[in-house]
Amino acid sequence: MNALSINDDLKSALELPDVSQIAMVVHGVERVIEYYETVFGLGPFVRPSIRFTEMYCGGEPIPVPEWKLAFCSLGPVELEFIEPVTGPQYYFDFLEEKGEGLHHIAFDVKDLDSRLAHCKQVGIDVLFMARTEQGGCAHLDIRGTGGAIVEIVQRPGRRA
Repeated sequence: MNALSINDDLKSALELPDVSQIAMVVHGVERVIEYYETVFGLGPFVRPSIRFTEMYCGGEPIPVPEWKLAFCSLGPVELEFIEPVTGPQYYFDFLEEKGEGLHHIAFDVKDLDSRLAHCKQVGIDVLFMARTEQGGCAHLDIRGTGGAIVEIVQRPGRRA
């Protein structure tokens, strides 16, 4: 458990902006897109190719895996689907343990490194981190509070 208690105001402690993304891990991104388009009328979905330069899981470097990603707009928030294709096991473990579903809630930040330093100061561990040429993202270990992971992401802009 991290130093931040369940009763603290996490959003305030992390100085987070408004939610920018909700992400789900799925077994088949094309099947899930078709379902969400047909049943809920969501879309259009964009399927960008994001080039990751380095990744870490539990603080250790890992080989950059392959994922299928899809994004659509839900007004001020993006919906992201993530289908793991190749290892390492970060998203595969989630699917095995919990099945398809909500993985993280993301917040766009201007400076990922300063936010990571702030997280360290308040006692929040980083589960996973990925770097891109434009910034990157980090998944914070707050699973004891509400079950979802919080992601902070530095990127040029929304994808959908």
